[in-house]
Amino acid sequence: MNDVVLLTGAGQIGMAIARRIGHGKKIVIGDKNIQNAEAISKIMTEAGFDV
Repeated sequence: MNDVVLLTGAGQIGMAIARRIGHGKKIVIGDKNIQNAEAISKIMTEAGFDV
């Protein structure tokens, strides 16, 4: 089983922290605004993270 990082609040600071600690882990993103979560998910997936 992989370690999981839970990112709540899909903003720039949260994304920076998740990128720093999320290498090799599954990243789950949650936000009140689904468009924010989808945008951060797309950016991080394109960067090679498991989102």
